[in-house]
Amino acid sequence: MIDFAGIMSSQVVINILKGILTFFIGIIIVKRLESLFERAFRKKMPKGMAKSVSRLTYYIMIFILALISLDAAGFKIESLLLAGGVLGIAVGFASQTTVSNLISGLFLYIDRPFDIGDSVEMGKVSGIVQDITPLSTRVRTWEGPIVRIPNESVFNSEIKNFKKVAVRRFSYTIGIGYGSDVDKAMKIIKDVIKEEPFILTKPGPTVYLANLADSALEISVKAWTPENKNFSVKISVLQKLYSALTKAKIEIPFPKMDVYLKK
Repeated sequence: MIDFAGIMSSQVVINILKGILTFFIGIIIVKRLESLFERAFRKKMPKGMAKSVSRLTYYIMIFILALISLDAAGFKIESLLLAGGVLGIAVGFASQTTVSNLISGLFLYIDRPFDIGDSVEMGKVSGIVQDITPLSTRVRTWEGPIVRIPNESVFNSEIKNFKKVAVRRFSYTIGIGYGSDVDKAMKIIKDVIKEEPFILTKPGPTVYLANLADSALEISVKAWTPENKNFSVKISVLQKLYSALTKAKIEIPFPKMDVYLKK
């Protein structure tokens, strides 16, 4: 008499062994693929982001490998996929923000509006980009603290990248008193700018009378410098302009208010 129970039992054991063998061989292949993906990603992304993305692909491959192994072991993966689908929907609703940040991070890498080390302004935050991860971007502000910004907020904000340009412009609005010699004041300003070696001649600076304000004649001053010299030149030239105008007895007025009392 044929022992069907014994045959079935033996087949189950063989299937389970096949599933285990499939999983362990797959793990070796997946680990190899992870390192290959990480090296490929590092050519396009910063080191931290490349490792995070390669780790994400690793988990996806492990999930697929687990399904293949379960199928080889004789389990009905249709039922598992159905249960996993329900669980996936629940997890998806609970992790909408995380997924949104992850997708935004991938779009940022495609668009590449900035790199690590760039000086940027993102909305109300400005400073040096320290790190870019799949979920957030870290910026060391000019005051010192490091700010973590979710990638979704970064992607949706207006980004100014000061490192991507070779030159930058600075500008002043300088007020002089009514009755002052405007031509003399503008000549003094031009002379100070001309003496600054880091102010470019192409494109050249512009100095002109811009506005007749309530308490001052406003002279607009615009000049271009190399990107890495912009801030230092801006503050240095402003001090020199104040000294030169004061020495020439050009009045630099402050806001005034006349108060009349009625009896």
